[in-house]
Amino acid sequence: MHNGDKMIKALENNQLEEANTFFEQALKVDSDEQLYDLADNLYHLGFLEETKQIYKQLLETYTEEDELKIGLAEIEIESNRIDEAMDWLLQVSEMSESYPQALLVHADLYQVQGLYEASEQKLLKAKELLPEEPVIFFALAELYFSMGKYAQAIHGYEELLAQGYNEFSGITLAARCGASYSALGDLEQAALYFEQSVEENETVDALFELGITYYQQKEFKRGNELFFKLKKLDPSYTSVYPNLAKGLEEENQLEKANEVIREGLQMDQYNDELFAVGAEIAIKLEDEVTAEEYYLKAQALAPDSEGVQLAYTNLLLKQERFEDAIKRIEEALSHEQVDPQFYWNAALAYDKVENYERAEYFFKQGHSFLNQNKEFLKSYIYFLREAGERVIIRTVLTEYLVLEPSDAEMLELLEANNTNY
Repeated sequence: MHNGDKMIKALENNQLEEANTFFEQALKVDSDEQLYDLADNLYHLGFLEETKQIYKQLLETYTEEDELKIGLAEIEIESNRIDEAMDWLLQVSEMSESYPQALLVHADLYQVQGLYEASEQKLLKAKELLPEEPVIFFALAELYFSMGKYAQAIHGYEELLAQGYNEFSGITLAARCGASYSALGDLEQAALYFEQSVEENETVDALFELGITYYQQKEFKRGNELFFKLKKLDPSYTSVYPNLAKGLEEENQLEKANEVIREGLQMDQYNDELFAVGAEIAIKLEDEVTAEEYYLKAQALAPDSEGVQLAYTNLLLKQERFEDAIKRIEEALSHEQVDPQFYWNAALAYDKVENYERAEYFFKQGHSFLNQNKEFLKSYIYFLREAGERVIIRTVLTEYLVLEPSDAEMLELLEANNTNY
């Protein structure tokens, strides 16, 4: 057994000092072929500096070996030493047989820097040199996927599927196609690919993606069946619990949904979505005490979540705890951009505590955003009627009746307002 093999065995046994000794001996006495093998093993084990040391030593002998330079560039990229990686890649000539490989690594380097267009140009150049190379098809498809150019990504993935590839670099191609079609809004095609992905490799991720796609298509029964299966396969896959609970809620199976929430919280007490969804279900089950407890825990875990804050203020308004609601709403409104629903909630709360000036202010603020919302306009109309605002009420009534022209009450109110005006 040569020193390289002894080093790997020592590493497997966590004998680091012995491994280092064998490494030093390998550099001195092992053959170049054995060093190549050792470098390959060390690279895959994550020992980048040791791999780099071997590559540099070999490069002293094989000065024109471009694969070594490319290997060194890859190590520098993984070590986030961008300039050093670029230096190695620029040493690979366009006339070299390894140049297409260098272009691929160069594309990776640009992608790490967020220079997606530059990365694309390198990959397209590599494709010109090797038009049938599947690695380049895959690299381009992955780049387009990360850029959000899903139609172009699909073209690359489907080309590979047509060539007989189901998986590439650990990525299931059907799943990638499914995700791309889903992003484009073609849920039917997305479901077909996710189903194919599940057939080829029934992983929990594949089941989850397919379940979510069924939900998006309003096929809650099929989605629920998949999520129950996923939960049984891997109870620690905590993303399934809030989604399954929402799916059961859609089918009006509230007790089952509540049970799923409790199961999920036994697995994960730090999942703010679980608490938020649990609160919604608790409200429907008329358990407002639990709902408030869940909202407060969700807020503690995700203090910047607008959705949780808004839902909690809705509960406070329902419970007629107007001062508490105002405190929460004003805190939310201290941020630069907020959901316009906060303005409406603020207006309702201030109206109830008879602070009509603040209520009017927030109705006006909300009106800028919610003038296509019939329920908001109706509540604003009632407020304006009580306030005697005949000029403004006519404008808001007109907006409302464009949306709901057959509302007899509002038609009568507009007619009376015009007559009195």
